[in-house]
Order: sequence, then structure tokens, then C-alpha cells
Amino acid sequence: MLTHPPKPSKLAARKDGKKTISIAMQGGGSHGAFTWGVLDRLFEDGRFIIEGVTGASAGAMNAAGTVQGLLEGGNEGARRVLRTYWEALIESGKTSFLKPGPMDQMLNKFTMHNTPAFIFFDLMLKFLSPYQYNPTGANPLKDLILKVFDFEKIRNNKEYKIFMSATHVYTGKIKVFNTEEFCPDALLATACLPTIYSAVMVNGEYYWDGGFIGNPVIYPLIYECETPDIMVIKLNPTHRNRLPITAGEIGDRLNEITNNTSILREMRSMHFITKLIDEGLVDATKIKKLHVHLIQDEAAFQDLGWSSKLNTDKKFIDYLFDAGYKAADKWIKDNFDKIGVETTAPINDLFMS
Repeated sequence: MLTHPPKPSKLAARKDGKKTISIAMQGGGSHGAFTWGVLDRLFEDGRFIIEGVTGASAGAMNAAGTVQGLLEGGNEGARRVLRTYWEALIESGKTSFLKPGPMDQMLNKFTMHNTPAFIFFDLMLKFLSPYQYNPTGANPLKDLILKVFDFEKIRNNKEYKIFMSATHVYTGKIKVFNTEEFCPDALLATACLPTIYSAVMVNGEYYWDGGFIGNPVIYPLIYECETPDIMVIKLNPTHRNRLPITAGEIGDRLNEITNNTSILREMRSMHFITKLIDEGLVDATKIKKLHVHLIQDEAAFQDLGWSSKLNTDKKFIDYLFDAGYKAADKWIKDNFDKIGVETTAPINDLFMS
């Protein structure tokens, strides 16, 4: 996968002290507000230059907000557009019946495992498909993205690369929509949970959520971007501190493991190739050496499950935004000087139990 010869690097040393990175953003519904917090801190810092972004589901939404904002007003523009998107999502969710009930607010104020409305909704998903309970195919997310994003501006831009992953329904293969393919249906496809929404057609083909097999895909940032530094913003916990014992907890854990598999595999491959280069076992002039960086906060997600990914309450979004902002702030203080020099992601901790 990493055998493409590297392009001559123009990014090694900048007199202004800024550093160029590409960003891979994991999806996860409302949990993507954590990524919003991370991005807000990165843009506030002002020393990061973004070359490319990739995402699935909520990660793709954050990627779109990032590119559009940078085009419209640089770092402050990116902060503004991302805030606009998440505030619009909060507003659209005010009429939703999926909100934590009294029991969940007492046990865990952000989940909905014990909320009657969610229990009924979750049960309905096991017996009815979206083609049955939503025969018109209505998707409230469509109105939101059409209101917030300028698809033509993003699609025609030459400054920033954007990639979004989706799952091809018929073949089960991954589809990566690139900058030139950026359109409303492609963005909806990458966030199409098949138990909630009907498959999205893009250019005559049907797609589901990209998180199943590419959450997100990283390889486009390797092949299409010059910078060797890739920052991964990860939402789904790799480690859990207790055994899942209820049906809901077991389902949540299986979902996390499935959604983490692809990104962990790619990170491991990048680390392995870089290690071979460092040990002189492969020709560094023919293989692109990569530096992998990771921002996460597993503690912030330990008490959360799938139900909370549907929670768009402002208090929850603010909680995740603050967690992401603080995680990015700590990462910058600890690792900024290592960008362009070495991998800072704790690779061994991600793969060894």
C-alpha cells in the first residue's frame, strides 16, 4: 500500500514556524462534536496548515466544514463554519423525540439506554426497515447540509483535498469520493446508517455509511498529499474498562470494534513501513516515510454508547466539544515540535492488550 515513491518535499522547513498536516476524522454521529472541539483548538493555535482531510459520517461533515471555512476565511473561517454546522444540528434536534429520559439523566445524563422513546425506536429498527417506516425516504440531514455547505465552492477548490468514504451496497467495497466528486448525495452516503436511512444513490450506485469499512480511510492522504504527517482524530474507544454484560453494551462494544478495525489496520501498516525505513531495511527514496499522530480521549467516551450518538442536546454537544478542545490543547503542548520529525501516536498501546 505504501510503495509509491515520495514527491519532493517542500514542507520540511518553514521560516514562519507553521507545520503542514493532513487530518483523518473518525465518524460517530453526535460524537463528532469531539472532533469539532479538536479542530477549533488547532485553528485557534494558528500554526497548522491543512493539506488534506478525510472522514466518514460525522467525520466527513467536519471535513466539509473545515475545507469550506478555510476557503472562506482561513482559520477563523473554519472555526465559524464548523460552529454553524453543529449549532444547526443542535437546533434541528430540538424537535426530536430522542432525548435522555429521567432515568438516563440520573444514571448517565447523555445516554438513552433506559429512555422509553429510544427503547421503542431501537426495537422498531430490529423489525422494520427504513423503507417501511420511512417510505418517502425523507432525510432531515439533507436540508441541514444544503443550508450550511457550499458544495460547488468545495468541489471546485484547488487548495485543499477532501475525501469521504462510503460502503458500496452491492459489492461491499469501499468507495472514496474525492474533491471533484463532492456533492450532497456523496456526503449523505457517507453518513447513511442502513437501519435508519434508505441507501443513497450516487451516480447510479447505492451506498451506505462509510464507517463499516473505512472509518475513515487514510490511504488517500498518503497517495494524494505531500505532507508525511497525518493526524488521526479518533472517537471510538480502543479499550474498555469493564466487561459489557447487557445486550445493549455488547452491541455497543461490537460496533466500536468493527468501526475501529480499518483505521487501526492502516495506522499499523504505516508504522510498520516507517519502522522498516528507520532500520534501513527498505529504500527510503522509494517509499514515503510517514509520521502518525493521534488525538483522542478514551475517558470521555467510556460511559457512552450507541444511543448517545443520536443525542443532539446542546449540553452533550458542548461536553464533547470541550473534551476535544482540551485533548487538542494538551496534544499541541506535548507534541507540536515533533511534527515533521517522528510519529507521536502510541502505536503499541493501540494493538497490544
